Amino acid sequence: MNLLMISGDRSLAAGKHGAFFNTIEGLHKHFDRIDIICPKIAVHRYNMQMFGNVFIHPSPWPLLLQPLWIRHIGKRLVRQFGHQIATCHEYPPFYNGIGARLLHRAVGISYILEVMHVPGLPRAAGIRERLYCQLTRSLIAWDARPAVAVRVINEHQTPDFLMTAGVPRNKLIYAPAFYIDLDIFKPMALPKRYDLAFVGRMATNKGIGLFLDVLERTGLIGVAVGDGPLLSWVRDQAKRRRLKLHTPGFVQASADVARYMNESRLLLMTALNEGGPRVVLESAACGVPVVATPVGIVPDIFPPEAIEDWDADALADKVRNILSDSPLYDRLRQFGSHVASNFERSTVLAMYIAMLKKMHNSTSGDHA
Repeated sequence: MNLLMISGDRSLAAGKHGAFFNTIEGLHKHFDRIDIICPKIAVHRYNMQMFGNVFIHPSPWPLLLQPLWIRHIGKRLVRQFGHQIATCHEYPPFYNGIGARLLHRAVGISYILEVMHVPGLPRAAGIRERLYCQLTRSLIAWDARPAVAVRVINEHQTPDFLMTAGVPRNKLIYAPAFYIDLDIFKPMALPKRYDLAFVGRMATNKGIGLFLDVLERTGLIGVAVGDGPLLSWVRDQAKRRRLKLHTPGFVQASADVARYMNESRLLLMTALNEGGPRVVLESAACGVPVVATPVGIVPDIFPPEAIEDWDADALADKVRNILSDSPLYDRLRQFGSHVASNFERSTVLAMYIAMLKKMHNSTSGDHA
């Protein structure tokens, strides 16, 4: 079985070993061939093959022409290698979904629309996200119509939104995308160097400004792991406010991320909108309690004691309460470890692979 993936993630093409790399590392063993179509990257690398059977096809064209690139290269790949199923990572402004629709019309390939994240849901970081959220509400039913299924990665927030927008319930499939390697993300006997940890992209929708506000209100020692457009601003703010904050930047190795988590007493996840996020599960697997805003998967799996709205004072009070209440701290730590075990990498990947193969088998007769 060959798999075609239409993705907006450029990280593999750029040579980065992030979450998408980890997914493909586990996925490639179960398919004869995987082809990944993605947008243009700044510097074209020579080798666009990995693991022997994974081939990456970044567009040579501007992003505005991405739907045409998907149709162009996808048609050639399907005719040459006989793919019968594709996945389409979809988000506004819907380049991938339009491309998948064009490819479906050209060669008849069936595809699964994957809505990992709706920008602006449940809270928008700015005008652009509010616009994207409204566009998704207006267009997603049309966008999903040719797809054989719509995959979501949390159980309530995104599915409820999509059904309200007109996507039929029977078309939705819940298949989590959080593949936690419990050999890496696990409790370690390390001294606690930090009180609060932030792990994620330094961007407005990740709530990094809110994290700084909580750090300032509590006077605790923090670490902010990650890169992004706001990294310089974060470092400047830390100096201006005299915050006790370490900012190591991008950390590529998962083992190093796990080490930072284990060196922290608490993970504070302050995102405005997310499909996941994975970091709350990774922290939980490390035995590090989480305080998080109610985004994505968080309301599905964490108790009210670990969830707070986007209010710096309320978050600061919750952080102080958990860190000063030993029984509550231990209860959240043990609860988190139990939750993370449900997202063990091989188990969740097996669920995803089974979904893909089921869809492949159900559509293969259409191409006979």
